Amino acid sequence: MREDTQNRRSPWAIAWAVLRGIGIAISSLVGLLVTLGAVAAAQGFLARERFANLKPELTIPHSGTFAADREGTPIELGIMGDSLAAGYGADDPASTPGVLLAEGLVEAGERPVTLTNVAEVGAESTALEAQLARLLSLSTPDVVVILIGANDVMHLKRLTDALWPLAATVRHLHSGGTEVVVATCPDLGTVRPFMPLLRFLAHWYSRVLATGQAIVTLRASGRTVSLADTLGAIFRRDPATMFSLHDHLHPSSRGYAEAARVILPSVRVAAGVPLPEDANVPHRVYQKGSRRPLAWLAFRASRRVGDRLVPVS
Repeated sequence: MREDTQNRRSPWAIAWAVLRGIGIAISSLVGLLVTLGAVAAAQGFLARERFANLKPELTIPHSGTFAADREGTPIELGIMGDSLAAGYGADDPASTPGVLLAEGLVEAGERPVTLTNVAEVGAESTALEAQLARLLSLSTPDVVVILIGANDVMHLKRLTDALWPLAATVRHLHSGGTEVVVATCPDLGTVRPFMPLLRFLAHWYSRVLATGQAIVTLRASGRTVSLADTLGAIFRRDPATMFSLHDHLHPSSRGYAEAARVILPSVRVAAGVPLPEDANVPHRVYQKGSRRPLAWLAFRASRRVGDRLVPVS
């Protein structure tokens, strides 16, 4: 009898039951997303609190002339960006990226190199405009290296707000005859102090930003090197030696040495002093893969960036 009653349920009752089931599923999904978002926000707040007490005075970006006794016109090298460009966490100035790149150019070009480093600890991409003005007031660079983006990820900046200052900076430098190498945002998913959910979100967002940085830099006639592709596996595999013991967030001296190693070939080519092994260094050092959603989001953001740029005469 009960079976007959169930078989005689009206289509409206069946439809209502289905809709109610869908509603419950959607409500559960929304609740899960809200919960995950709250957890991620809490983890993000705790992470920012943990790394808020950085001490910029520990790192003074090193500038100066290297191999001044050598003959020839010095190569003018500029460094812009955040704490990675400044070398925060390195054991000494000789272990910072700017110095390592300058020494690499001296060896390749067999002539002096004048380094001007205007990077700032804690800088976001919006700081590039002021850094550019300062750099050009101090130097007429032949090549500029930019390392930026990690703080934009840490502070959850919008993609467009992180990309348009970089695009404008590269465009301005190139219009003045300066070659530009952008080392795109590192994979922040390798930072072990981040809790698991935050680590996943940091990985995802930093990869989206890095892809967008590559797109806008190439459009502005710059070169890019992907720190995530070239170094991510090393930092993930050996965090004890690749990260600074000071905060386990910034690279150690060894980490900076690895970063300089992968950036230097593009800098040598940009400066016009390539070595034989640099013959095939491309404008873009980035692995092709299956990250289509990331590329799509970054491409959409980079298209919107174009509307905010003012042509440089």
